[in-house]
Amino acid sequence: MKKVLSFVAIIAIGVFIFYKTGLIDELHNVSAMQTWFQNQGFIGYFAFILLSVVTAVFMLPGGMLAVVAGIAFGGFIGGLLTVIGSTVGASISFILGRTLLKDAVVKKYGDKPTFNKIMNGVNENGVAFLILTRLVPIFPYAIQSYAYALTPMGFWKFSLISGITMLPACFIYAYMASDILTQGLSFELAIKFTILGIVLFLLTYVPKKIAQHKKMI
Repeated sequence: MKKVLSFVAIIAIGVFIFYKTGLIDELHNVSAMQTWFQNQGFIGYFAFILLSVVTAVFMLPGGMLAVVAGIAFGGFIGGLLTVIGSTVGASISFILGRTLLKDAVVKKYGDKPTFNKIMNGVNENGVAFLILTRLVPIFPYAIQSYAYALTPMGFWKFSLISGITMLPACFIYAYMASDILTQGLSFELAIKFTILGIVLFLLTYVPKKIAQHKKMI
């Protein structure tokens, strides 16, 4: 409940600042908004990465981060920032779950079916299971980093695989958000979205079928 209230408070403060500074009007002008964020340089990039890290560590809803980044920074930069922020956030969560928060994580989630399945999956299938759970939403994404921290998996292996598997979806969502708001709806854009949608579908469908065939899930 405290996390929810904190998240709502942050959003409320952000909206208040946007109204007071006049930025709320600029949200209707995508090109202007992209220009504003890009003009902030490192500060704007750092702020978004920090938001991604906080979202991951506190297990807040982060499914729209790539869309927000695509609108604010454009497809390529938005996708890149989302990958960096999500990977850093997952890595920090992994470190906290293995060190400072280990006892708390074990106490709160240790007896949950999700944790037991991840532990067994890593023991039986190693990295393949991490790739599967990152691509296919079998388990809640937010708690996966803490769960994998309790397995024998190494930090660098976890971080690298997490970053690689998050990369396609982050870039696709960022590009889709950027394109639809800057170019508007068109037949060419619909074709592009259809292709990207098929790619996203295959990224989840194929690994799931392989895992079912190998009885990983």
